[in-house]
Amino acid sequence: MIEPIQEVLSATLGRYVEVTFKKWLYIDVFHYEMPNKVLYKDVPDRDGWVIPLGFNEKGWHFHNFDKTPHCVIGGTTRFGKTVFIKSAMTYLIEHHPDDVEIFILDMKGGLEFEKYRNIKQVINVASSPAEAFQCLDSIKTLLEQKMTEFKRNGWANVVNSPYPKRTFLFVDEAAQLVPERFMPKETRDMLSYCQSVLSEIARIGGALGFRLVFCTQYPTADALPRQIKQNADLKISFRLPTSYASSVVIDEHGAEELPSDIKGRAIIKTHEKMIVQTPLIDDEEMTKRLEVYCVEKRNEAHRTADEDFICFE
Repeated sequence: MIEPIQEVLSATLGRYVEVTFKKWLYIDVFHYEMPNKVLYKDVPDRDGWVIPLGFNEKGWHFHNFDKTPHCVIGGTTRFGKTVFIKSAMTYLIEHHPDDVEIFILDMKGGLEFEKYRNIKQVINVASSPAEAFQCLDSIKTLLEQKMTEFKRNGWANVVNSPYPKRTFLFVDEAAQLVPERFMPKETRDMLSYCQSVLSEIARIGGALGFRLVFCTQYPTADALPRQIKQNADLKISFRLPTSYASSVVIDEHGAEELPSDIKGRAIIKTHEKMIVQTPLIDDEEMTKRLEVYCVEKRNEAHRTADEDFICFE
């Protein structure tokens, strides 16, 4: 009943109208229209461990990782998934240059993120299953170290502690970490270990300051493990080819109906659902913004007394 009213009012007023019923009937008329493109340079500054989700008729929307620590993202290739990761990564580094630590599993062979390896805040970039295994093994060790530290200090959650750092793990194309029957047993075991560590981060990492952003362009039950999906209350879907793929990511249909001629359009699902246009940033702008943080890194695994991370190069 509400949708026809909403459509008629929108057409009559020439503005986006939202009709809701919560004991009373509410009719909201918005000034903005959904744009087909928004630029990263226009994203406003916000305090806290937030990233820009995008812009719609209601204005800019942000996600606070200290409230919801993990996120899953699905989307067909070339529709904005990797660009979204880049905008999130850039925003975190620009707003928390001294406190953010970033690990990246770039399972597209390092084509997208290898160029950012020498940024100070980027601890490691893994671009193959073997490198992902090594990277996640180091993260598991770090997870155990932080668990010990938090217990020693009586901290139950990083949000309620004086601990300033947050550790982000971006996984771009998680389907490459799915063990397949045709693979050698050694490879299957290695990938199974990777998935178990990712699931452990999703289960217990949030309280310790770990934030997982898990992305795939092939949303299946194998590529998106249950433990990760259940512990990721933020779900983002760019256009997907089928309603089944949409239901895997956001638990309902809709992503297959996103426009095929507009890149960066996404469904955001938390306790509610909305559609936004995500911010666009290209490699040239990202490199220019982050070049101030480039450093010469050592070539060996290292850890010093005043560091709480391990870096593999």
